[in-house]
Formats: sequence, C-alpha cells, structure tokens
Amino acid sequence: MDVRYPVARRQLFEAVKALSTSADSIQTRLIDATDSLLAVTIDEFSNDPELTIKFARILDLIAVDRDDVAAIAVETAAYMSDADACLIAALVCDFLYEVA
Repeated sequence: MDVRYPVARRQLFEAVKALSTSADSIQTRLIDATDSLLAVTIDEFSNDPELTIKFARILDLIAVDRDDVAAIAVETAAYMSDADACLIAALVCDFLYEVA
C-alpha cells in the first residue's frame, strides 16, 4: 500500500502529540507544535489544491510574516487568545485526519 504524504503525516502527528500531551497552556503547546508544522512544506500537497489551501491557512494563522516564520510563529502564539489557539489546534488535528 502506498502511503500518501509520509513526511506531512509524521510531522503532523508530532504536532498533534505536542498539542495533546502537556498540561501547559494551549499557546505553549502550539509553540511546541510549530517546529513539526514548519517541517512540512506546502509543496508536498502540490497535487491537491484543497489540501494546499487548508495547510496555507494553518501557516497563515500561526505566522503571517514569511521572513522568519519560526520566530514569528512563537511570538504570535504567545499573545494569542485561548480561543484562537484552540482554533488552530483543531485545524491541525483536522488536517492530520485528512492526510492520514
């Protein structure tokens, strides 16, 4: 059986683990998940425009500035409301479901 998006699946799974296995604030868990999310490239979904758009939305929500995405993502998450951080966490979980 051919596995679709193996790198994305592995990294998204790690992001979901970071989001779900800590007692830290949702913002801190989102920061921890960012490294795994940023290891996925949007090019991996080039054959599926719908997945490309959904992943781009997640990236836009965690870091709108493309210069230093990792640093911006940490800063953005640190000042995010619980509701906004939970929305992104839910999008990450939904996205993992779609690529798995």
